[in-house]
Formats: sequence, structure tokens, C-alpha cells
Amino acid sequence: MLTTPKFWYEDSIKSKIKSIILFPLSFLWILFTRFKSSTTKVYKSKLKVICIGNLTIGGTGKTPFAIYTFKILRELGYNPVFLTRGYKGTYKGPIEVNKSHKFKDIGDEALLLSKIGTTVISKNRSLGAKFIEKHRKKFNVIIMDDGLQNNQLDHDIRFLLIDKNLKFGNKFCLPAGPLRQTVKLGIRDIDRIVLTGNNNTNDINLFKIYNIPIIETKIKVINSPKIQNKKLFAFCGLGNPSKFYQTLHENGYKVSFTKSFPDHYNYNYQDINNLILIATKQNLELITTEKDYVKINNKNKLIHVLSIEMHLNVEDKSNLKLFLMEKINAESFSLLH
Repeated sequence: MLTTPKFWYEDSIKSKIKSIILFPLSFLWILFTRFKSSTTKVYKSKLKVICIGNLTIGGTGKTPFAIYTFKILRELGYNPVFLTRGYKGTYKGPIEVNKSHKFKDIGDEALLLSKIGTTVISKNRSLGAKFIEKHRKKFNVIIMDDGLQNNQLDHDIRFLLIDKNLKFGNKFCLPAGPLRQTVKLGIRDIDRIVLTGNNNTNDINLFKIYNIPIIETKIKVINSPKIQNKKLFAFCGLGNPSKFYQTLHENGYKVSFTKSFPDHYNYNYQDINNLILIATKQNLELITTEKDYVKINNKNKLIHVLSIEMHLNVEDKSNLKLFLMEKINAESFSLLH
């Protein structure tokens, strides 16, 4: 994936002109996705399926929220398993991720998820669900990291993640804007809107028009490298790199220089060597995200890692637990009668 175009989120006349020029292609994209959706055969899994997705291209925190949901389900006594397409990986699956797999095989998201729990990758989500049902019978809930626009597998619970800062951008579909599908279509049948990002504004009111319960999240640093007093060179390959740099600033780190790579970037030896060379010359400490670090084959002690996790306040966490129990148990009860 290329770097997110700035004009998707800018309000200038120049940006609007770019979007208008590209709008005919967006119209074709809408027609294509609707045709694909209408002709896809949907599989209803025997397991409960939770889908965590977004409407926009780029990072909204799907993987951290998938991990948070996994931990909540474990607290509630369920036995969840991750299902992801293995974006940027060469394996089509279905296959369970193991320690021998590399980024080129299964992608960075699957590598990160597999550190938390059992993870299955499958380009075809319905085949992935059938694989879990047949070969991994101890699981009772599937957590899909991404997939709201994928109709191969029916969803029992649907979470829509929205970045509070970026929102829906200019509200155009690809390539004129960041939307994978129209907001009107994408918001349909959503169970919960999950707002991500540490923006403390009252923008939550903007999303109440959809009459869907809202969950607000915060980013919490769980391993804080003791380098707050040193100047940093931060790098990452994310859909929304500014979110990483903002998190560093908010946690007291002094970022002197940044380098943003395309989303899901595959670092090679020369990339890392160049980063270390620049940092050494400028007397800077290198720091990156956990998602980026798992892609670096030769782990280097000169690179610090900032690990984060989603955080909900006590009330929202309690409400989320109740919602998941009611939804999963109700679905299970209906299948028995």
C-alpha cells in the first residue's frame, strides 16, 4: 500500500479539485464493490463471528482493538481465535500461524496477533472459518481483524472503528477519497462504533446521528523505553504514522526526526542499516512500533520498541462485556431452538 494521499483529508481548493477529477473512478469503484458483494456466497459459521473493521483506508486501530476484544473474551470464559487475511503475505491459507512464519509469508498483522493467541490466515474468510471448525474445535468465537467489506463470512457482531481526528476524510470513495464504501452503506448493521485516537474534543456528538452505541478508546503505553531524556529518531510504516508520533509526544518523548514508510512496508537490511547510520551520526535513539519491529528480520538492540494497547474506562469496559455476553449467548441459544 502506498502512503495515504494528503488531499483525502485536506479542505483546500486544490485538494477538492483532485477529488472531483477522480470522482468518476470512485463511481466505478462503488459499482464494482456492490456487484462483487451481491455475487458473493455468504457462509454462516457454526462459531460466533466478531468482525472488527473500518470504512477508510489506513490505520484506525483495528489490530489493537482485536487484541483488546480477545482479552475481554478470555476474561469472560470464551475461547477466541483470530482470523485474518494475512495482508502482504504470500500464503493464501487457510493455515495456522506458527513461529517459523515470516512477514513475507503471512504479513505483519498476523505476526502481531499470533503473539497474543492462536491466529489463522485465509484469503478466503469462509474457508478460514471452516478450517477452524474442522481442525481447531476448542474455539467458540472467531475474531476477524478487518473484513467489514468482505461478505464471504457472515458476522454475528460488527464493530466499526473510526479515527476521531481523521473521521471519514472528504467522504469520497476510492480513489477520490479514503472510503472503501459509502458511509450510508457501511454504517448499516453496525452494532457498535469504536472511536480511536486520543483527541479530547467533543467530536463524539458528530457520530450520535447514526443512533449506534459508541465506545471511546484511549491508547495506553504498556512498555515505556527509558529514553525520555534522549533525542529520538522515530520511524514506522503505518497507514496513519502521525498517530505514532503523537503518542510519543504525549508520553514525554523528545522526537527530533521522523521517517515514514508506506503502510505494511517490508524492511530490508539496507533500510535498517541506513536508519542506524543516520541515528548514529545525529546522536539519536531509534524507536518504532511493535507492528514494525516484527517485520525486522535481524532484531537490533539499537532499535527501541514502543508497545501500546487499547484502554477503555470502567463503564465502557463493563458495558462491552455485557454486550458481548448477551449477543454471544443469545445467538448460541437461538441455534439450539
